[in-house]
Amino acid sequence: MLRSASALLALALSGSAIAQPAAAPPVPSGAATLAYSIAFWSIPFGQTSYQLRFADGGYSASSHFETSGIVSLFWQAIIDASASGHLAGVSLAPKQYDSFYRRGEAKKERVLVTFDKSAVTTTADPPYDMTKYPVSDAQKREALDPMSAIALVLAGLTADHGNPCGTVAPVFDGRRRYNIEFAYEHDEPVSLGAIYNGTAHLCRLHYKQIAGFKPKILKEGAAFPPIYGDFAEIPSPQAPDHHYLVPLRISAHVSWGTVSAQITKLDIPKM
Repeated sequence: MLRSASALLALALSGSAIAQPAAAPPVPSGAATLAYSIAFWSIPFGQTSYQLRFADGGYSASSHFETSGIVSLFWQAIIDASASGHLAGVSLAPKQYDSFYRRGEAKKERVLVTFDKSAVTTTADPPYDMTKYPVSDAQKREALDPMSAIALVLAGLTADHGNPCGTVAPVFDGRRRYNIEFAYEHDEPVSLGAIYNGTAHLCRLHYKQIAGFKPKILKEGAAFPPIYGDFAEIPSPQAPDHHYLVPLRISAHVSWGTVSAQITKLDIPKM
């Protein structure tokens, strides 16, 4: 639940031909920059940030996540990820996705996913078996990597007057194939102090597992509870449709508590 509730905030894990870990790329000039605090039962346990830039028909994105607070005493995790590609009509065409996960000093995972016209290729370090719970080539090609899927949502490329939240973000993370599906509920006022005050779209999100999962997990996923988020339209001439669709807060309620993410930084280029 924790992972899916924050799936739109770039919590992507990673992968053998890659010797050195990926370094977090610098924030490019003119990038939209967002940061969030992630909490369980209102107790903060991590922060994540995401940067996105559109220019010359292409896009680049990067993110950073790390645990904090009392959680970091027994689970220290850092994830850095990046992606690039180009605009393709009302969608995105990813070129490369790179993710590096480390937990303490002992555990490190790297995943590199490359996209071209004929194939989607995953290189993982340490390698993992992708044949036990396979994802078909067609399922890979119809999806975006996690970072590009976030860019798709932020750019509002699947949103319109009837679906202001957008429709679906199809994701392949190098191992698993899933959808983040959106449904519009209503507009509501949101007050977040100096960060944002205005109207936002209340959206219902559904995490739909498609392939690459154990059969038991697929069965349990069918009953996965909805995730709700407030999304605000923020004008920006650098966005493909001249505005970004920014998640201000996202939460998921389950029997053992509430997982939430709330924006702590909102920096959208105006020029």
